[in-house]
Parts: sequence; structure tokens; C-alpha cells
Amino acid sequence: MTATHHSTAKLPGPDDVLRQEFANGAVLLSRTNLFSPAVALRGMLPPGALADPPDKIGLAHFMASMLMSGTRIHAFRELNDLVESMGATLVFGGGKVATSFAGQCLREDLPQLLEILLEVLTQPAFPEKQFQRTKMQILTAQAIQAQDTAEVAEQAFDRAIYGSHPYAHPDLGYPNTVQSISREDLQAFHQRFVGPQGLIVAITGGADSEEILQAFAHTLGAWENPSQVSQPPIPPVQPIQATYREHVPLEEKSQSDLVIGTFGPKSTAPDYFASMLGNDILGQFGMMGRIGESVREKAGLAYYASSSLDMGIGPVTWQVTAGVNPENLDQTIALILQELERFTNELVTEDELADVRSELIGRLPLSMESNAGVAQALLNLERFGYGLNYLRELPEKLAAITREDILLAAQRYWHLDRLMITSAGKPII
Repeated sequence: MTATHHSTAKLPGPDDVLRQEFANGAVLLSRTNLFSPAVALRGMLPPGALADPPDKIGLAHFMASMLMSGTRIHAFRELNDLVESMGATLVFGGGKVATSFAGQCLREDLPQLLEILLEVLTQPAFPEKQFQRTKMQILTAQAIQAQDTAEVAEQAFDRAIYGSHPYAHPDLGYPNTVQSISREDLQAFHQRFVGPQGLIVAITGGADSEEILQAFAHTLGAWENPSQVSQPPIPPVQPIQATYREHVPLEEKSQSDLVIGTFGPKSTAPDYFASMLGNDILGQFGMMGRIGESVREKAGLAYYASSSLDMGIGPVTWQVTAGVNPENLDQTIALILQELERFTNELVTEDELADVRSELIGRLPLSMESNAGVAQALLNLERFGYGLNYLRELPEKLAAITREDILLAAQRYWHLDRLMITSAGKPII
């Protein structure tokens, strides 16, 4: 057996992952690691920011931020003391299409942690004191973001590329929309959208899969919310028609941040793997790939420079970002555009492809060394509909990607006459 076969055999697959659908719409994935005394769980369920009403942008994030603030059974301090007394953790976060959660505990405490998770999801109290505190925390975070050049440039990019699409809005919302949110809004939003339909939970660690299945069946697997409705579908985006340039002036800033980007492939697209390898060559591998070498190492124009390819549900973006001295902004843009022109007109080298392929394949087993890493991987398998064979087949799929595949993907998504270019920092004179 080859080394690749040895490494892929250790990855989660259909022979060691339990997948169970429940009548209420919930899906459980579990994998046992009897060498571990602990278990990790990762999960997601509707709603996300996609369900925010137009005048209450930030509502889904606000709700997720308050789920550990107390229930009808346990007040804030009691709830958190209960979790901490087990040496466990349980946290929530809001995203574009879902509310996510993560937790860990000793294997013998898993049934109790699942009971707490069910209580938090089904009986949140949204207490007034914590409500006011959370609102102030969100408003403070927004104020900080408004002075962060990288964040301002990113938000300008989202507005430019998404237009009227819901993804144009920041998950935290805006000061005026968050100010308008009431406890009653949170309660109604929760009752309307939070339920077992669309719930995915991945659990890995020292508990036996049958134990996990039984504990889940008695808690989240038995959850019902007859009034749950589906959040709105993800609408299509308008293609980019022409290059757009915007600079957001921020006084007294010593650094400007830059975003250049376009729409990228969905995570389920046939050319996603070619795009992923291409992105590593463009702005990730080593010292941030070609972009990092050209802009930062050789030209010395940027404090940082890299590229990123989103992995998500719905219309995602492919970006190059950089932090620069404001005096170097135009020169940095020009140099990045040169690298993008090369990326879309020339084949990557054999050595570049071999290096990034080897690095990605080698990194895969390392990402599965923790229970949390495996749980997150299982969650993604279900979230994107990859199937249980995906992780074991991935090295072979990556090995099959050619230089021509990468060039075709680059040409499909990057059009130098149709880019979104946004920046924030010192006013341009």
C-alpha cells in the first residue's frame, strides 16, 4: 500500500462515519476516537443574515450572540456555571446563511451538553440586562470596524460587488438597524426560523457512535417546532459589467488597505479544486505566493499581500488583499494587476503546481488530528453535499488537476476589465 493510501485510509470515510437523518429534519454525523477522553461537536442551523428583515439588518447575528445569555430554565450565570462545571464549552456565532455553534466536553458529559444545547436553542429568554449589554457590544464593535481600514475596504468591496444582494450587508448590521432591534424582535425571529429543519450536528471523540446516536435522539433528534419556516432562498447576483474603483477616506491613518476581486467558483463547482490550487499559487503558498513575492518581498510595497478564495454557500468571491503605505497604493494596484494578467495568460509552472498540491495533500491528515478538526470536516461534508467519500478521494482529485485546468479556471473567473477594486485609508488628494 502506498503512503498516500495509508494517509487517506486514516481520513474519515463511509466505513467509520455514522450519518443519521431524523424525522424532524435534523442530521447527525459522528465518528468515534476511543483514544480520546473528550468529544467535540460542531453544528449549524438556520437562520443566517439571509433572513434579516431589511429594517433589522444584524438581527440573526444579534440573536446568535444572545443564545448563551440565559434560558427560561437557567439564568445567564447559572447556565454558564453549569457548562463550566463540566469543564465544557459551548459558543454560538452568526453567519450569512446559518447560525453556527461549537462545543466540547468529556465523553461522559455529552448527554448533558446535548441537553443544554437543546435548552439553549428552544428556550432562550433574551433577558433585558443581557439584551442591553449585547446591543452595546455590537454597537461598539461596529464603531471599531468603522475605523479599521481593512474592514472598511472589505465592506466597501461587498457593497460594490453584491449591490442589492443580501450578502452586501455586514453580518453585524448597521448602527441604526441594530438600535431598532427589540427583545420582541429577537423572540419572534427565533420562533419563526429556529428549528430542527436544516440542523446539522457533527460529533467526534471518545464516545461510541451508538452512545452519541442515543443521546442525540433523546434531545435534538426529538425537537419539534411546528411554526418553523424556511429562510428566504439565496438570490442570484448580477455579473460584474465593468471595473469599479472606490476609495473610502479615513483621516489620520498611516496604512491603506486594498481589496481587488471578482466572483469565484462555488464550493461544489467542477473547477473548484483547480481554482483552489491556483489560488494557493497566486497568493498563499510559502510567503503568500506570487502576490506576496512580487508586491511585498521584491517591490517592498506592502505590509502584507495575499489572495483568498471563499468557501461558502451561494455567491462567493475571489480576492487579492494588501495593506500598504498610502503613498504606494496606486503602484500596488498596478503590480497586482500585472500578476493577475500573468495568472490569466500563462500556465503555472510544473514546480508551482507540484509544491501546492503536495502541501495541500500533506495538510489534509494534519487537519484531522484533533476531534474539533474532524467534526468541522464532517460538518462541511454535509453542508456542501460532498458525500462521505470526499476526504479520501480528495488527494486523488487534487493529483489529477493539470496546469491547463488552473489556467482555464483563472480565465473563467478573473477578467481584468471587470474587477471590483476598493480601498480605505488616508484621503487621496
